[in-house]
Amino acid sequence: MIKISQRGRFCAVCGTITGPFLNNLCETCYKKEHPLDIEIIKIINVEICPLCGNLKIQGTNISTWNKEEGLESIVREVVRRAIMEKIQTELFYDCEFEDTIEEDKIMNYGVKEFEIRTTITATPFEEFSNFEKEFITRIKLLRMSCGECSKYKSGYFEGILQIRADNRKLYEREVERLESHIEKIMERYAESNMMYLLDFEIDQDGITCKTSTKYLAETLAREIKSITAGKLSVAYELKTMARDGTDVYQNTYLVRLPQYTAGDIVEFERIFWVVKHISETKIRLESLENREIKNFARKIVKDRGLKKSDSVVSREYMFVSSDGINAVIMALDNYENYDDVLKRLPLNKVAGDNIKGFIYEDKNYYLE
Repeated sequence: MIKISQRGRFCAVCGTITGPFLNNLCETCYKKEHPLDIEIIKIINVEICPLCGNLKIQGTNISTWNKEEGLESIVREVVRRAIMEKIQTELFYDCEFEDTIEEDKIMNYGVKEFEIRTTITATPFEEFSNFEKEFITRIKLLRMSCGECSKYKSGYFEGILQIRADNRKLYEREVERLESHIEKIMERYAESNMMYLLDFEIDQDGITCKTSTKYLAETLAREIKSITAGKLSVAYELKTMARDGTDVYQNTYLVRLPQYTAGDIVEFERIFWVVKHISETKIRLESLENREIKNFARKIVKDRGLKKSDSVVSREYMFVSSDGINAVIMALDNYENYDDVLKRLPLNKVAGDNIKGFIYEDKNYYLE
């Protein structure tokens, strides 16, 4: 702040010799020549979405979902910032605000307006008195659905997620697992009102749903592909043209689950196996003849193997006794005892244990 001498000076405009002076101007004339450059905002429109509570102020969209403050604090902060952005001065100044904004009245449909009184005080130089300016701004409340909620209400979607199985139907346990996983993924976006699913359907073909954004569809598809070792493909369909002339596409993300899944019975190389694990390129099988576990290329098993899960008849057994090489087994459906080779039984089974398995063409097989 500049300190001004009074000696030997006079005002170049009014001629007064009563100082202090700055640039040959007295205080009164200086203030007339250099007023505070302030653009007064008479009205500020505040658009409030009645569905999600998001705001649009002075053309700026403000999401309130992730904010800890209430609507009163958010509106007050943004309105004050809009007023201060119009103050153009290099002088040190101070702003004081007084408003009638109340939290419980913001979403009250009977309340249409608030007011905010702005008082600006600036001290240009030490010997001059303060500049002062005061004005009132009307805060007009407009209740309008935001663009995102309007899209949701109209059924807007950008992507389609499809989950299918390769040459088979989805198992009930797969559907339950996929539903649970999709729910967990959507919990991440619980505070984002533009992340939603529409028309979630489960039928004989699989799972199908529409997604609000392509990003959400791709995220779901990639995570499901990861946990199921499925194959992901994307199809693009031209839907419309944007105002700027660019093409707008709707993307369909298809996750195709493997033909086999853990627990399936497969006949491969004339041996019955149970599927233990599947990756993108490999399948791990356990022999039901000697419990040996081997890894094979998925494509080879798909091309040469025969799925037998739907052809076998489930059966339960009891491990009666063993001499270390052979075992005595009892079928629990007819209590018939018969001999079998011990190495065909699941590992770590001891006499007295029950064993789940199946019978196929008069031959017994043991699973667990």
